[in-house]
Amino acid sequence: MAGLTIPPEIIASMPVRFGIRSPQLGGSTGASSQFWALLAQRGVVPAAPPANSDPLAMLRGAWPVSGTVTSTYGPRSLLPGETFHSGIDIAVPEGTPVCATGDGTVRFVGNTDGYGLRIEVDHGNGVTTLYGHLSAADVRPGQRVQRGQVIGKSGNTGLSTGPHLHYEIRQNGRAVDPGPLLRAAPTGSAQRIERIAALPYGQAILQAARRYGLDPALLAAMVKVESGFDPRAVSPAGAKGLLQLMDTTAAALGVRDPFDPTQNLDGGARYFSQLLQRFGGDVSLALAAYNAGPGAVEQAGGVPPYPETQRYVSAVLATWRALGGTG
Repeated sequence: MAGLTIPPEIIASMPVRFGIRSPQLGGSTGASSQFWALLAQRGVVPAAPPANSDPLAMLRGAWPVSGTVTSTYGPRSLLPGETFHSGIDIAVPEGTPVCATGDGTVRFVGNTDGYGLRIEVDHGNGVTTLYGHLSAADVRPGQRVQRGQVIGKSGNTGLSTGPHLHYEIRQNGRAVDPGPLLRAAPTGSAQRIERIAALPYGQAILQAARRYGLDPALLAAMVKVESGFDPRAVSPAGAKGLLQLMDTTAAALGVRDPFDPTQNLDGGARYFSQLLQRFGGDVSLALAAYNAGPGAVEQAGGVPPYPETQRYVSAVLATWRALGGTG
């Protein structure tokens, strides 16, 4: 066994997975975040962010994917030896983008049991969400994620009955029925959604944002700064439409008419979603890449020192905040 290295995310998951007790912490640590905090003190894993005051409320109304619920939380005997279904199953095609349902820190990414490839996100106060049977993961342990951020792709891995997403919410190690939270109105965001819907092309912005797992307030802010909501806008460089797509970019995204609001929003939102994934969910870097190109961001190791790009990033973030976002 000499030379065996156990990744810190596996170490940190051991209390939950195996009910390990720590004499330093007292009692079972499998139902708390204390074990991770102890590892953070020793520099094994990143320090956890401050706990949310009510992370369950933050999950209200947030769906990880848009699809039909084919199996609910509760007693079930669909699989051999199964007596209880600890989450819900949402039928979606393989490769569907899966979004985090709340802000938090990725605690586990791996393929170790019947869940297949899964991601677990810690939202603080002992609340975690689990996304199972994935075909791909776009995040890594220790990474901060935001509500609505794409974290992976749905699949059919593990003990799966077909292509779908298995979604769980756990509080202090115990499964919580996701149904009531999914059906509840988003806390503090209903008015924000109404405000975005009232903007020019607001409904199309909301649809594109949901399709690609983006905060609709952020996408609306980009449209405001890029074109002032003018679908016929053309920049001196030749960028066109609501999200100012260059012809080469539009062609690569399959946008046939960049002046068509729906096509432009779909292409621009998809491209920005790809940039967010490329830059680990960092909104500022993704915005800089949207403006100056991903190569410029990678070469600069951050937001490039171009006045136009720096003004653009600042303007979008300020508009995002004005629309109720967290920029």
